Amino acid sequence: MSVRPNTEHIKPMSNSELFQAAPSIFSENPIDGVSNRYAFVPTHALLDTFRASGYYPIMAGESKVRLDENQGHQKHMVYFRSLDNILRPNGKEEYADIVLTNSSDAKASFKLTLSYWRLVCSNMLHIPSNVLSHHSIVHSGFNIEKVHKAIDEITSYMPKVEKQIEVFKDIELNPIEQKSLARAGIDIRFDKETHEVSTDEFLKIHRSADEKPTLWNVYNRVQEAMIRGGVKGRNRSTGKSFTSKAINAIDANIKLNQELFSTVQNMATLKMSYSMAA
Repeated sequence: MSVRPNTEHIKPMSNSELFQAAPSIFSENPIDGVSNRYAFVPTHALLDTFRASGYYPIMAGESKVRLDENQGHQKHMVYFRSLDNILRPNGKEEYADIVLTNSSDAKASFKLTLSYWRLVCSNMLHIPSNVLSHHSIVHSGFNIEKVHKAIDEITSYMPKVEKQIEVFKDIELNPIEQKSLARAGIDIRFDKETHEVSTDEFLKIHRSADEKPTLWNVYNRVQEAMIRGGVKGRNRSTGKSFTSKAINAIDANIKLNQELFSTVQNMATLKMSYSMAA
């Protein structure tokens, strides 16, 4: 699944455009064989709820499936952006988006997560949602009011994350700290018993905006290496070289992103405690 758009032409997507990107959004029935107790709610039924709240779909994608009978029922993802940010696409360096994931195969509930889109490199940084009590909405007992509450809670949390990002931008990492964060990213992304990857691969600078060794910049370098792929390494068992692939699976993309964000939060806490003790 790929949901990376042309960043210069982001605009609200119509239902027909969403269907072209991810037909499973418009599944009218659940997959065959699910329990009668499964209260199926099609994702497309929520689109106007988000639009009415001022959030419009800008990206969508769905997981690939191997079996024909699963086609149209697989996990899918829709990114929603506020109208304010859509109208002023270059007004901020980062945008907060709401991400909806769902499926119609009875294997997933509606989940809403918070993601930050970094304009300079089109990074999508998923924020851990364990603090959001309404981030998961089960199909059983579903009602639109739950979606409204979830949207309200996530939007109220956005300023807190923006403050954290500003803290990340003010913290500088020395070479040892940069390598520690890179090693954490390598451990999150790879099986260290099997794969040998140099920290240099995770600390490559791809643009001048990321040259300054702030926690924010190093975080973005590590995130790109983790998610976009292209990292060179060696298989410890076979001795053969490899180049990593991009992480396109919905669950893996979100999980790795959230784990890395939590690690960066820990680094910020440590750095701030050092400065207070000095």
